[in-house]
Amino acid sequence: MVVRRRVFDEAEQAELLLTLGHARKALVHAAERLPRRSVARAGADRVVANIDELAFLLTGAREHFWEPQHATPGE
Repeated sequence: MVVRRRVFDEAEQAELLLTLGHARKALVHAAERLPRRSVARAGADRVVANIDELAFLLTGAREHFWEPQHATPGE
């Protein structure tokens, strides 16, 4: 049996998620202005993916920071 020990208390986790959310949003915004096949764009995309992985470890939801998709009317 594996026993998981919490590394962060709830307040620390909330603060970390807030900070990661701001960083992720800034990276996504910056990446939109970079050439698609550039090294800088690939680096920004990788950091965003790593933030999503950390969110998964903290919350159990890899999609924690994802924007909700808009539904098409009638679906």
